[in-house]
Amino acid sequence: KVVALGLYDGPLHQAVAKIKEPAGRVLAAALAQLMLRTRGEQLKALEADLGVPVPMFWAKRFWRGFNTTELLAERLARGLGLPVRHALVRNRNTLPQRSLRPRERFANVRGAFTARRIRNLQGKSILLIDDVLTTGATCSEAARTLLRAGAARVVVAVLARGQGN
Repeated sequence: KVVALGLYDGPLHQAVAKIKEPAGRVLAAALAQLMLRTRGEQLKALEADLGVPVPMFWAKRFWRGFNTTELLAERLARGLGLPVRHALVRNRNTLPQRSLRPRERFANVRGAFTARRIRNLQGKSILLIDDVLTTGATCSEAARTLLRAGAARVVVAVLARGQGN
């Protein structure tokens, strides 16, 4: 199950690009708040136990200074009354997904995540949080990793969703 603020098109496409810039933190917080206002009931209906952001590779996070999905996760989870757990680690630097064809995207992220040993992940329903879902490759691999680590189920919240997904 995926809940999205909107389609990855027009103004939302531009906004997602802007939140990845250094000055994008305020916009990211505003988009998370907008998502809570417009999709809050759908998100609550997912009955998640905790929120987990899709992680960024450490070197990329160091270079950028922050991870947009962590900020989104903190805002969304707080608004839903859920704890945030950084249950995933991106264990290698992957190519930017936008530069790849759909089939290449799945290969690019295969094995890219490792689950941290977190006791309260066992049997839980996880709200996986990312900025964009286009082919679903990243969220699929992250969800697979969480399920192997003992999560009961994984549902997804994104700001933008590609057409046809």
